[in-house]
Amino acid sequence: MFVAYHLVSEGVGVTIIEQGEPGSWSRAAAGLIEYRTFNINRINAPGYIIRYLGMVRRGEASIRYLRTDWLVKYLRNYGRGIPSDLIEGIKEINDYSRRFYRSLSEELNDFEYSEEPYYELTSDIESAIRDAGKDPLNPKFEVVEFMGREAIAFYDTAKLSTDLLVNRLLRELEGRVRFVRALALGIEGSKVLLSSGKTITGDAVIVTAGYWSSTLGIPVMPFRGFGIRVRPSAKLNAAVSFEDLGIFAIPFSNWVKVTAGFEPDPSIDTGPVMEILRRARSVFGELELIDVAIGYRPCTPDGLPIIDRVGENTYVATGGCRLGWTQAPGVAKLVTDLTLGRTKETKFKVARFN
Repeated sequence: MFVAYHLVSEGVGVTIIEQGEPGSWSRAAAGLIEYRTFNINRINAPGYIIRYLGMVRRGEASIRYLRTDWLVKYLRNYGRGIPSDLIEGIKEINDYSRRFYRSLSEELNDFEYSEEPYYELTSDIESAIRDAGKDPLNPKFEVVEFMGREAIAFYDTAKLSTDLLVNRLLRELEGRVRFVRALALGIEGSKVLLSSGKTITGDAVIVTAGYWSSTLGIPVMPFRGFGIRVRPSAKLNAAVSFEDLGIFAIPFSNWVKVTAGFEPDPSIDTGPVMEILRRARSVFGELELIDVAIGYRPCTPDGLPIIDRVGENTYVATGGCRLGWTQAPGVAKLVTDLTLGRTKETKFKVARFN
């Protein structure tokens, strides 16, 4: 939807092919925007496998699905640092996203965008401080008191309602974009084959289908998560991660968004929801459940995005992992420039995994 927004702003005709409701797979996200934090995506950092196995032992994750080709690329990249040019590229993406979100909210802030710190509560504050100090984006943070405990406050962050922003983008695109509700089976040149047997032809095909981009040979894995909107009896004044509980919570005007889960699993099994609610109640007490959304974070073996031309007229933008909403406007701008021929290539090529 961000790509479509950028293209129609350039006067380009756009058709969005989506088998479900546009934006629905992204509603599960918490809505935390981290302009100067990247460690959450460093799934190949030294020691990450041990930490992840700890999440499995605590019941915060499970390993049900691992594609062999992705796992091989992951192990090849495990423990590697991030090249400086890619770090600069992420900063450029995030800086553009900040400008975009500010501009959109200044027009009308109907998605509750707010630049404010978020807080990390953990029983191992010293380890959290060390991890924050190793973040390649050098985030600004400090130790403060929050909810009666020591916590890390991260700055250069913002929050927004993913549910409301999807609705905003739909209104922005209404009448300017053609929506086709169908399953895209494959791409042949500039043609997209639909499940109905029909084809749609364009000057270019841009694939922004999250982990489903793997059908093009793109190394992305689906890390499933849940987004639950609740109305708790206890008030929450700021975005906070409860690391020991494995849940994240962000307050908005009419609900609190509670998110949890980070496991390689493409299924729609909702079994973990009751446990997430139990943990949320241990913090907030009684709460009213509004709804539950499920999403699949598209994660590359190094946690960095892929923005590339993968065919004569085919382009792909995926791999946001846990920072999809943070990077989305900046990634959309890059793939738009690539498609329109303003740039020959980006720093985030799929060839780095060859």
